[in-house]
Amino acid sequence: MNRSIQAAVEWLRATRNEDGNWERFKAPEDVHWAGDTALVCLALLYADVDPRKAEWLSESLDWLIRQKVNGTYAVGTRAHALAIVPGFKYRAELRRDLQWLLDAAYSPASPTPGAYNYTPPAGKQAGGRWDNSCTQFGVLGVWMAAEAGLDVPRWYWDAVGGHWMRTQNTDGGWEYTQAERGAKPQSTGSMTAAGVASLFVVLDQQSAASGEPAPTQGPLLRAIENGMEWLARNYGQDNPGGAFAWKYYYLYGVERVGRASGHKYFGRHDWFREGAAALIELQRADGSWPASAGPMDAQRNTALALMYLCHGRAPLLFNKLQRPGQELGPLRDVAGLTRFASATLERLLNWQLVPLDGPVEDLFDAPVLYLYGRERADFTDVEVDRLREYALRGGLFVTVVGRGGDAFLSSVEELARRAFPEYPLEVLPDDHPLLSGAAAFRLAAPPRLLGVSNGHRLLMLVCTRDVATSWARYSSSGRAEADLQLGVNIYALATDKTTPRTRLETPILPLKDRQPSRTIELVRLRHDGDWDIEPLGWTRLARYLANEANTRLLVTSGVRLDDEALSNYRVAHLTGTRAFTLSPAEQAGLRRFLASGGTLLADAATGSSAFIEAFETQLRAALDESPTALSPDSFLVTGAGLENGVDASKVGHRRAAMLAAGGRSGPVLRAFGSRRRHTVIYTPLDLSVGLLGTNVFNLKGYEPEGVLKVMRNLVLYAALPATEKAALHRGGP
Repeated sequence: MNRSIQAAVEWLRATRNEDGNWERFKAPEDVHWAGDTALVCLALLYADVDPRKAEWLSESLDWLIRQKVNGTYAVGTRAHALAIVPGFKYRAELRRDLQWLLDAAYSPASPTPGAYNYTPPAGKQAGGRWDNSCTQFGVLGVWMAAEAGLDVPRWYWDAVGGHWMRTQNTDGGWEYTQAERGAKPQSTGSMTAAGVASLFVVLDQQSAASGEPAPTQGPLLRAIENGMEWLARNYGQDNPGGAFAWKYYYLYGVERVGRASGHKYFGRHDWFREGAAALIELQRADGSWPASAGPMDAQRNTALALMYLCHGRAPLLFNKLQRPGQELGPLRDVAGLTRFASATLERLLNWQLVPLDGPVEDLFDAPVLYLYGRERADFTDVEVDRLREYALRGGLFVTVVGRGGDAFLSSVEELARRAFPEYPLEVLPDDHPLLSGAAAFRLAAPPRLLGVSNGHRLLMLVCTRDVATSWARYSSSGRAEADLQLGVNIYALATDKTTPRTRLETPILPLKDRQPSRTIELVRLRHDGDWDIEPLGWTRLARYLANEANTRLLVTSGVRLDDEALSNYRVAHLTGTRAFTLSPAEQAGLRRFLASGGTLLADAATGSSAFIEAFETQLRAALDESPTALSPDSFLVTGAGLENGVDASKVGHRRAAMLAAGGRSGPVLRAFGSRRRHTVIYTPLDLSVGLLGTNVFNLKGYEPEGVLKVMRNLVLYAALPATEKAALHRGGP
């Protein structure tokens, strides 16, 4: 998908005219003049082409603002583009376009309030032609101006909401314009998506204007629900009920509805995954998408397809949990928080609704799983197991206690004891990253927060104040900002303040249907410190090795160095986060293991300096030798000569590990042993926590994909017979 997006960006850039625009076959007086340039600029901005760095796009935007534009499509799209230009460079021009769009809408005094035609009406009381496509683009421009902080009068949102509710067909869908008297209405996918998405905008903007969360019932919500049901019944890739010519226009509308509603599925269809796969299949070799028919040429379709992919792939802030029989909480809480986070972090973000009894893989789409409640909740054993699995595989489970929610708080405390009996639920200290400002914001008056931690990351968070209601009240004016800042802190903690994964990137590695050619048995060593670090990470490594290295990895945990059972293994692993000591018997056991051909792999979990100092001290004493640093061209780094090895020379380091890496892009590896074989190989940076594939806060280690590559080479080498190890050493460092 990323390659597809980049190819489309390059094609659009290549089709730019010499004077910096994308206009063709139109004159400046045409009603659609500058609309194509606005559409392409909008798509490029959503594709993260930054005009502060890409001078060619900056020149195109400068051309765009100089044009006298007279049509709803062009002005609405231009306003949308100007609203998302980094740094609010074109604020005066955005204000000008906003006023044009407000004046161009049919007023409350007209017969068709809230609708748009191609051009403005003749007067405030004038009626006349309108269509829902023009109306969608007019509303989009005004909405994005409001999101950029400009004032939009309340009458406008009331009029727009009234228009879409008034023109909805009885089947829940919408059509291009009102059917002639006596004609049967014909709902289409493109216009139904436009109607539902526009009503979500109205819902949010009316809530922002009132300062209260969106209502949970009423005619506007019924209209949205009926429209969503139409899409669920009729969903398809080719504009159901309408012309194929508008396929890309329709998919752009589907993406808007999916993002606004938080729905992953329309009916049984995973709308983004299916749509993205179809678009990538249809993309031409030059990066463009083909013309369909009528006005939808390759340039317009490519811009719309590009926006679908860019919007849809945007990372998920939170998964909001739906649990049978439990209230969902404030209607637009995560939607409001996502809008605030997107504006604050200057990064397009999404959110999603997921049922607790749905596919377990869906829970892992987002780094945070959020549940709201006020009443008592009796969690089943299956639910407890699912929530435990989500947290132990790297996710952060967050609960918010609603007003008067003592019964829910009691249920959540009981849930924590059942899900994590080995870890206590404790009040977070003032210096916790969520509160101190280390994550993002320093909170002046934070709520009381309870947490379950495994010692190096938070598994579960309980917020005892109803911050969700503040999230639902979000407006660009910044009310209840502290509660919104807490939400951003939670996200920053769960993603390590780094570039988060896209919607389709999850830590889950599906097991491919392959027959492994070898089996490696590995033992995880027990010692008196905290040896059992993130055990589920090893399941992920086993899947990776099966998929990519044709290797079955069998892992046994909890064997001590002085245990006779250790003689059954050739590969062992040791880790921890604290200082530890080896008894004389354990030192002797280590020597026997290495002398018999075994190889010890080790890492400092979380990048702990206390552990690595103790490890090197204990190994020096046990082996009577000193370690050496492996060079960047070692076969353990490059994979050269190692069967099924991989190039790990550019694994990348996490934010907190940059300094320890000393500027190098490859792994930091050290070893004990001889010129014929490494008996002990280890890294002072983390591998164990990183095996989860998630972005753990302040983790001193390698990027998630890099962890797997490093471990792949180490495990494959460690399992080799002595003769093959010696051959590798003769052939290189």
